[in-house]
Amino acid sequence: MTTAPATAAEALTGLARTRPTGWLTTPMPTDPADLLVRARRALAADHPGVNGRVSVISARYTAAVFAVHRPPPHGSLVLKLHADPAAYAGETLAYALLAGTAPVARLHAEAEESLSLLLEYLPEPADWSGEAMPVVLAERVAAVHTASLRLPTEAAEAMAGFTLAALLDAPAPAWIADPAAYGEALAAHAHAYGPHLVPLGHLDLKPEHLRRRPDGEVVLLDVESVRPDVTGLIDLVTLPAVLRQAGHELGPDRLLGLYLDATAARGGNWTADSLKAALRAYAAATGLESLHGLDR
Repeated sequence: MTTAPATAAEALTGLARTRPTGWLTTPMPTDPADLLVRARRALAADHPGVNGRVSVISARYTAAVFAVHRPPPHGSLVLKLHADPAAYAGETLAYALLAGTAPVARLHAEAEESLSLLLEYLPEPADWSGEAMPVVLAERVAAVHTASLRLPTEAAEAMAGFTLAALLDAPAPAWIADPAAYGEALAAHAHAYGPHLVPLGHLDLKPEHLRRRPDGEVVLLDVESVRPDVTGLIDLVTLPAVLRQAGHELGPDRLLGLYLDATAARGGNWTADSLKAALRAYAAATGLESLHGLDR
């Protein structure tokens, strides 16, 4: 059995990138006090009536996440601030596409002026100890990848420019290393799902991003990087590492089987051979150094 990388990030070694260090001219501040000031300003300016103690959950170059602790009967919320307008637009697009079609955190409000979102507060992590958890994660990921098959008519019409049919007729994105291989990967998706799929993917998969609602439903917490110019294959490559981090060691055949079953239940028509061929094409297109045995 091929050993998975230690982390999801390591699973994606070699992935084509175009952004140099320092690409963002106005990154998030690093001082906690400055972060809190920015959060309170965003709440006051764009989310009137949302009051409570604010604490920093995480802070990165491009975004910061806060908890807004509100007393009963109001539930606490998560405030997310972006430093990059494009990333903010991508996240709001992700929630617009996935709301009601995939198990993700609920979006309560958004504000373009402060590049902020108010989200469902889900402090309880999912319990990874159960044997069924690999199946649950594969199902959650497949639900995102196939979400555009279940879009309302109005949303589907708005996303027509990002369907497989449109992408196959358009030039490959600048970050793609091999446009011909990229076309092969898209064509494989069109065969598996039909030409009207919007190929969402590039989730920020890690164990802490799978959370549990009070009713027991397991949801994906972070969908900020869902993009319509990539495919879900990037998430399939990271799944072995995520599961290994959580204590589940799965061989490539078992993992592929889980993904094949999950996508088939949601309208997909992959076979093991077609999925492996698509993975090889995607690796060539993006510069991925290894598929960690998934293509064998």
